[in-house]
Amino acid sequence: MVDSKHWLVSLDLSNMDDILIGYTAFLTSIIKPKTITFFHTVESGPTALELAEQFPEIDSEEEFLDLIRSELNDKVRGHFDDDFIEIRMMIKTGKPTDQIIDIVNSIEPDLLLMGKKVGYAGEGVVPKRILKYVAASLLLVPENSRYNLKNILAPIDFSEQSAKAVRTAKKLADGVNVTAQHIYRYRAQFFPYSLSEKDKKEVDQKVTRNLDDFKEKYGLGDDINYVLSIQKKERVADVVYNQAMGDQTDLIIVSSKSKMMNSFVSHDFTDKMVDYAFGIPLLVQKNKEKHQKFLKSLFS
Repeated sequence: MVDSKHWLVSLDLSNMDDILIGYTAFLTSIIKPKTITFFHTVESGPTALELAEQFPEIDSEEEFLDLIRSELNDKVRGHFDDDFIEIRMMIKTGKPTDQIIDIVNSIEPDLLLMGKKVGYAGEGVVPKRILKYVAASLLLVPENSRYNLKNILAPIDFSEQSAKAVRTAKKLADGVNVTAQHIYRYRAQFFPYSLSEKDKKEVDQKVTRNLDDFKEKYGLGDDINYVLSIQKKERVADVVYNQAMGDQTDLIIVSSKSKMMNSFVSHDFTDKMVDYAFGIPLLVQKNKEKHQKFLKSLFS
């Protein structure tokens, strides 16, 4: 995200657009992309007809699309006064999910920004459907996002990808507080037997050693707040949420890994994070080149 040069922002003509545009403008005060493309899909079918009926004076589909383009341009331009950022606007017709995937794979942006509707009515485009078929990193922005990047949370699994998420968090802003959270649980025992306190202590010590090895292997300093959280009966995303609320987190960063096909279609940790109603911006960080190669091999 820090080195991203081209952003694609998906608009849907809902109240989320103002929030998403405003948050995108806020990010440009911290990160300077070269180009931002704002993109909207006019959904074909009854939805498009309902919109067109509101403007009976328009005679053609092209005039209708030009009107939408003009309205969105006015809304967008009011937030950006940096002459060094090129602002583009794209309007398409079709199925929103399909069009977003097509345009991402066509223009190959580094970062895709989408609204995450937590409280607003309407489901919108389901981000999880987008996530698996694009190589760009994905930033989900909910309606109550704060214009702040002081506290960042990065869940870690001691992998290289999660180390990169921590590094990204540290680079995003000066004076940022980064928390790296590792979640683990004690192995299950057959009822009525339970894990002894001695066994639990051994698990805790092993996780602590793994954390020390992780820090040393990837050169992560002690200026990071490392948290080891035990998952009990709650969902793993609940454990992340509780940490985020306690830290007043402004952004959560998770890493998405390119995997084999059997894991690729499973409901993994990243999917659970994307589905969860955090109310906090969520960045799913990807290695663009690796994911491009993976998607090409998958669909070849």
